[in-house]
Amino acid sequence: MSMRRLLWGAGVLAVIGMGAGCAHDEAKQAHSQGEKVGEAFAQKTRFADQLSLFNQKQISLAQLALQKSTNPEVRTFAQDLIRDHQKSQDDLETLADSKTMALATVNLSTEDLAIGGAGLEGASQGVEKGKEKYDKKFDEQEAAFRELRDSMQGLSGHEFDKAFLGQVKEAQQDAEKLIDKGLKNYSDDTSLALFLSRTSPVVNSHQQRAEVLKGLIGG
Repeated sequence: MSMRRLLWGAGVLAVIGMGAGCAHDEAKQAHSQGEKVGEAFAQKTRFADQLSLFNQKQISLAQLALQKSTNPEVRTFAQDLIRDHQKSQDDLETLADSKTMALATVNLSTEDLAIGGAGLEGASQGVEKGKEKYDKKFDEQEAAFRELRDSMQGLSGHEFDKAFLGQVKEAQQDAEKLIDKGLKNYSDDTSLALFLSRTSPVVNSHQQRAEVLKGLIGG
């Protein structure tokens, strides 16, 4: 099962588990509240999707570098990228799969929210809100990466190393912005904030290392 499906599945189960029902005269309010809960969850899930996609793209590029590069320092860097991003991916999946549903923006426990009935219907609608547009974006990101990776397959020697290090640096810069956004938006989620705080210096280190190596090889 892909990371994206794992997160969506866990979220749907969490939303379904909310509460047992609500009074008829509170149905409209419960529906609205439930929709907000579902939409907030979907937004965080999509944020996690982007972190997962980043990890997988870096691992894939690094694996390609091990196939194509003959530069010892570039190869060592590629090995470190695989190790660090696989660790990050494993931690992210553990976080998503935790029984406390750490990737939910709001507390989905029955005790605090007691959303059911119309609230459950609203939550389901909230989860689905923007899904088609996001899935299209995600698929486009995957396709663009495959096209990039295929183009790099045709490079060799210094040209490959230069392109590889440039792509790593650019991706790490983008990830740094994504992490900063997550730390700002999800500071109330202790587990996710800790994960991002641990990830940030690793991303920064990779970015600097790619820049230094690119300068050393004459990029």
